[in-house]
Amino acid sequence: MTEVVVRIGGGDPGDPNLLFQAVDAFARWSRDAGLIGDDGDAPDIMMLTERTGEEVLRRLVFQDREHAARFLMFWRRARRSSVSEAGDEAFVGLS
Repeated sequence: MTEVVVRIGGGDPGDPNLLFQAVDAFARWSRDAGLIGDDGDAPDIMMLTERTGEEVLRRLVFQDREHAARFLMFWRRARRSSVSEAGDEAFVGLS
């Protein structure tokens, strides 16, 4: 199985919380859209912390390239507003 790794930079101090909210919203949307199976396979999204000098990066590991691409689309939208404002509705039209 091929893994897709997405690296998210430190950005501004509010970004870590926004990223956590975005991952949660994406997981809910994926479940509701039927994109995550109930077969007990490995996690669909894994988040790792990577420290490079003074910067802290987040690495998101996806099992599916399409899921990674959909998450990046949502992440870009979420950064423009906020996940609490955009919520799961930000995924409309991504399925």
